[in-house]
Amino acid sequence: MKFILLPFALVLVACSSDPRSPEVVGRKMIGLQQKFDLIDTDGDGYLTKSEIIAGYDQLGVITQTPETADKIIQFYDFNKDGRISLREAQSGAVTGPDVLIKQFEKE
Repeated sequence: MKFILLPFALVLVACSSDPRSPEVVGRKMIGLQQKFDLIDTDGDGYLTKSEIIAGYDQLGVITQTPETADKIIQFYDFNKDGRISLREAQSGAVTGPDVLIKQFEKE
């Protein structure tokens, strides 16, 4: 269960020795935005639970359950409105995959 929230984190992988360099961060954010736009099928700028579930294959989600979508929203939804904005996705992504994995290893 510890790898279910890596879809956005996987988008962030880059081919540089310094993952915090401006070039790498820029590429990560562009990749994240492209993935976000692909999943945001109604184009409203937010990812809902149904859009996340429909986009599981594009996101590379292994455990494709409604509970997985709930956990993704729980992690990224900083303002707790039940959906994920691009800004929230970017903010959650900068924490890095290690934080994502550690958060859900405790369950």
